[in-house]
Amino acid sequence: MGFRLEKLLSLKIKEEEVIKHALVSIRLKISELEDEIERSEAYRNEIEQELRIGSVPGAQLSFLLYIKKLQERYIEFLKNKLSGLRSQEEKILAQYLEKRAERKSLEKLKERYVQRELLQMDRKERILIDEIALQRFVRRGERMG
Repeated sequence: MGFRLEKLLSLKIKEEEVIKHALVSIRLKISELEDEIERSEAYRNEIEQELRIGSVPGAQLSFLLYIKKLQERYIEFLKNKLSGLRSQEEKILAQYLEKRAERKSLEKLKERYVQRELLQMDRKERILIDEIALQRFVRRGERMG
C-alpha cells in the first residue's frame, strides 16, 4: 500500500513551485524598478549639477527646473510603486513559507510511513526466516531421532 497522502504532497509541491515563481517574478520587477529609480536619480543629479554651475541661460534655466521637478515627481511615483511591490513581496513570501512548511510536514509524514513499512517488511522477513530455520531444525531432529 502506498502513501495515502501522495497526491496531496504532489499538489503542495506544485503550489510551492507556483508561489516560488511568483516570488521570483516580483523580485525581478523590484530589481528593475530599483534600477529605474537609480537611473532617474542620477539624471536628476545631473540636472542639479548643471543648475549649480550657473552657466545656463534664463530660458533654459526654467526648462531645467521644470524637468527637475518632473524627475522628482517621477522618482516619487517609482518609490510608491516600489513600496507596493515590496508589500506584495512580503505577502507572497509569507505564502511561500507556509506552503514550504506544509510540504515539509507531508514529506516527514511520508518518510515516517516509509520507515514503518520497511520495519514491517523486515519483521515479516525475520518471521519467515525464523519459520524456515525452525522447519529445518524440526526436520533434522526427526532424521536423527
